[in-house]
Amino acid sequence: TQHKTKTKLLFIKPFIYQRPSISSVVIKYLVLLLIQVIMLLLTKSYSAFFVVLTAVLGAACAASINFLAFHEQPFHIMSIITQGILIGMLLPENYPVVIVFFISFITLLLTRCIVFKGINSWINAPAIAIITAWFIGKNYFPEFTITTDLIPLRNSSVYLIQNGSYPVYSFDSTITSFLNATVFDFFKVSIPEGFISLMWDTHSVIPAFRFNILTILSSIVFLSDNSFSSVIPTLFLIVYGLLVRLFAPMMFGGFFNQGDIILAFFTSGTLFCSTFLIQWFGTCPTTLSGKILMGISTGILAFLIIGVGTSPIGMVYTVLVSNIFSLFIKAFEEKKNLKTTSKVVNKLAAKGEL
Repeated sequence: TQHKTKTKLLFIKPFIYQRPSISSVVIKYLVLLLIQVIMLLLTKSYSAFFVVLTAVLGAACAASINFLAFHEQPFHIMSIITQGILIGMLLPENYPVVIVFFISFITLLLTRCIVFKGINSWINAPAIAIITAWFIGKNYFPEFTITTDLIPLRNSSVYLIQNGSYPVYSFDSTITSFLNATVFDFFKVSIPEGFISLMWDTHSVIPAFRFNILTILSSIVFLSDNSFSSVIPTLFLIVYGLLVRLFAPMMFGGFFNQGDIILAFFTSGTLFCSTFLIQWFGTCPTTLSGKILMGISTGILAFLIIGVGTSPIGMVYTVLVSNIFSLFIKAFEEKKNLKTTSKVVNKLAAKGEL
């Protein structure tokens, strides 16, 4: 008798990823940030563009040393370049380019190649670079636009727009009228002229504070394919927005529930940092409870550090402090996971299944 054997194919990839790989997320970072860099060229913001370019050159030098010394994978090099763009975007356009180069190069060389090797560092390298730049050249950073006498006002952002602190574009009136007549009329509210311009381009000397609409679209792209968890940035914005809305005016002689959330969100790089910095690899907790705690605590920190907005560096400090706080959360997570694992092992051992 002949026995016919049937060949069966076995696949070695029985699993699918619920989230994109780090390399694909880094590429997405690069593309979305490059759109903002291109906008600097389109708006003829050449000084800001050269600051970003110089920061990237410093990052490229650090990445080259990292590759030659440690033979890192390509996406590690891309992540360093990405962090270089973030450093340039968060620096004022009038910052001396020579200092920008060395700050970017030395910070990324130390944090990514020597002290914390690899992409999953617990600390945010761009935040360290910007704070270093602040101490070296504080005079290059802009001052707070909002003053204590404006904070109690119900719509302090409108006052700043009307006095010329933020530009109003020619298309603003048309779009505002259309939205008020269609969308907002349904809710019996209206928005004043200038808010659309504030979303489009604030013309801040810090590029990361400018193109809020591009940043909003970038956050949608990140969250649409589950690149990052939506828990931390969502809770951060909710908590920070509520604190500004409810309590900020009361601290300066105003009334409860009169704070200006628009000013808080569209200045200080709040949206930019919540999209590109807060959830950088390795800086966040992994459990849902840890993410909830970090989102809430970061919102509280932002309120204490930034206040109602227009801060030149407050969000960077917020990110750095939240990174440190995240260390304690992750230590608690590891302790809890170890305890849970120990219980399971002891239970299986008692049953003789080990």
